[in-house]
Amino acid sequence: MKNRISIIICFVLVLFVFSSCALLFQGGEDKGEGSTQTGGKGENNAEGGTADGDTHPEIDTDKYIPITLGGEAKITFVSAYYNTPTVESAINGLKSVFSEAGITFEKAYATTNKADDYEILIGERVGASDKYYLGEHDFGVEGYAIRVIDNKIIINGGCDEMLVKAIAVFREEVISLGTADVNNVAVPRETNIFVRQYYPITAFTVAGESIEGFDIVIGYERAHEPLGEMLRNAIYESAGYWLEIENTSKGRAIIISTVENAGEEGFRVGARDGNLVIECSYPAIYGETLEEFIDMVFMSDEERRLDFVEGVMQSIDISTISYCGFGGAVGDGIADDFDAIRRTHDRANITGQTVVADSGKTFNLGQHAESIKIKTDTVWTGATFIIDDSNVAVNSAVRTTNVFTVMPDAESYAIALPTLSKGQQNIGTTLKTDVLLRVVDDNTRQYIRYGENADSGASQQEIILVHRDGSIDPATPVLWDYPTVTTAIAYPVEDKPISITGGHFITIANTAPRQYNYYKRGIAITRSNVTMTGILHTIEGEGSTGAPYAGFTEVSLCNNILFDSMVFTGHKTYKLLGNDNNSMGTYEINASWANNITWLNCSQTNNINDTAYWGVMGSNYSKNLTYDGCKFSRFDAHKGTYNAIIRNSEIGHQKISIIGSGTLIIENTVLNSNSIVALRGDYGSTWEGDVILRNITLNNTSTPTLVSAQWNNHYFGYTCYLPENIIIDGITLAKGNSFYVLPNLSSSVDDALVNGAENKNPYVLTRTVTVTNNTKGYTVYVSKNMTLFGDVILTEE
Repeated sequence: MKNRISIIICFVLVLFVFSSCALLFQGGEDKGEGSTQTGGKGENNAEGGTADGDTHPEIDTDKYIPITLGGEAKITFVSAYYNTPTVESAINGLKSVFSEAGITFEKAYATTNKADDYEILIGERVGASDKYYLGEHDFGVEGYAIRVIDNKIIINGGCDEMLVKAIAVFREEVISLGTADVNNVAVPRETNIFVRQYYPITAFTVAGESIEGFDIVIGYERAHEPLGEMLRNAIYESAGYWLEIENTSKGRAIIISTVENAGEEGFRVGARDGNLVIECSYPAIYGETLEEFIDMVFMSDEERRLDFVEGVMQSIDISTISYCGFGGAVGDGIADDFDAIRRTHDRANITGQTVVADSGKTFNLGQHAESIKIKTDTVWTGATFIIDDSNVAVNSAVRTTNVFTVMPDAESYAIALPTLSKGQQNIGTTLKTDVLLRVVDDNTRQYIRYGENADSGASQQEIILVHRDGSIDPATPVLWDYPTVTTAIAYPVEDKPISITGGHFITIANTAPRQYNYYKRGIAITRSNVTMTGILHTIEGEGSTGAPYAGFTEVSLCNNILFDSMVFTGHKTYKLLGNDNNSMGTYEINASWANNITWLNCSQTNNINDTAYWGVMGSNYSKNLTYDGCKFSRFDAHKGTYNAIIRNSEIGHQKISIIGSGTLIIENTVLNSNSIVALRGDYGSTWEGDVILRNITLNNTSTPTLVSAQWNNHYFGYTCYLPENIIIDGITLAKGNSFYVLPNLSSSVDDALVNGAENKNPYVLTRTVTVTNNTKGYTVYVSKNMTLFGDVILTEE
């Protein structure tokens, strides 16, 4: 474009040399599409004067505007109060030619807007009315214009550089200063020099209609204001259309909006109902995505037409972000990729994008006392992750820091709750969202453990699901009385559901001393509404010594978690150093203070009946736990669960080891033991509620006791119960033709005194046992101890 203007100017100068006009410039034509450049004829010595010394020629003011006449200034220079140095220098350079002849001009900072006043209006900021306003949008950033309207000479450019150029053209070509008699200078009224910027987009249409006259509609989201300005500038610079930015549509428009689903790829642009719609699902990166779109569509020097056809959408895939592509991970299994992975998730947690691990890569997660926070969908499919604990010291903070933590969107907060009663249906206060509420009474001790790992118990506590109106969800009733609630912490459960999929995690086991120093080096989940699918976890390097693990997946303080088609690995069982009778529990799966946790079609890599490996699962203070289609060595509830379901599954050598309350349902399940339900003796062998057993296959080796329990004369902090009602609906034994339903507890368990001392643990005993579908004809015994269980009502149907 600049070359074109230079050629035109050279051509005009040649014409000027041969022209009989001493002063006035005949304008040419810019070759760019839509550009015009015209100028009127004029003479320095106007009509009625002479060229040989008449210093007071007569000016035909119908045809000319006088600038100087007889050595006197006839016009006022009007420019902004403040100009850039380059513009001010150009204005001063124009006036200096006259000042050498002793002619000075008045200067004003605003036009009078009066038609009769002779003024040169330079630049935009001179208060010109619409009639005299000549803005950069008329000719573009790289254009300029010199026009005469009434008694005003208007000079402007699309930028400072072009304004300086316009002043130079006016000085050197229109009035030919340097060759003319500066005492007598006039400008033809027909002067109209208009150099329009070259625009590569020669036409811009939406559904066949030009966007000239369209508005850019940004709604009332303040974050959209810079987006509108960015788009307007791009359209203006590439196509020359200056569009107004509005909050609401007044007609056909370009509409910028944030929508929940802007297609699978997250950003789309296209014509709809005659408008051009630009939609994005990720507000945090709307700006940079729009900028990318602008670069693709507008920022090209190629001359072209641009048309958006009705119903045809263009899109940019911004839905995902990867460890290697964004984070800069290496993925060779050797380099420490922790920071790159953390950086990627930190970004996604802001933008909402799905994180994708690069398939085929192996990521070394290093050893860091920091957890990578996950708040968005994550796809690990095809990638391998190494967690090397082989030299993680017991006294290192790394030992107790999970590599990943699936985090909630909202922070927890305390609420005032003075008391709480068993069975209470409303907490008496409203909330902003549904919450999982953890309540604690530090004045009451419960779960006072008995046996090898005896302890002094823990503060009475539980979790309840509370709706925003304060009502307590019936699936999580209050189980205890709280005369004093020491603390009540609310954990919002309104988190957007997310999924975490695939990946092979390899733990290289620790080699620490055989002591109770639990390693937490897996995936913690503290966010509600999470589905984790298809992850494989294997363990390597287990030797002669090692400390136990708290769990590869640890769920806590959240609601509604699904583990689907996961494959775990049982940890090797180590004996406590110095005590070969104490096998240290070590876990793959852990749930604490959590509600509605389901393991669906999950399994483990090692034999579920191999006693060299500990049971994979442990839980505390949880409610509504479910196995469905699982093959695990164990189901466990240490400090109780309210409600549990085990169906379509197979349980290995560590059995269903459980205490709690509510309803325990076991159906369509195979158990490899001499009991179906093993009530944990270290916590009082208590189940306050019913047990339903349907279609059970028991791979027993001797006459089984379906519900086994231990009796220990010990106070656990609560009254202990045996299941109130037991229903057995179909059972198959591997050996024998009879079974006992209830345990062979000591006949003294319900006595007031035991060996002359107060009985610390009297049971509330079972009321009924109902047996149906006994198609094998097994002989059913309530218990060997009918002195204790003589009042149990046995019904066989």
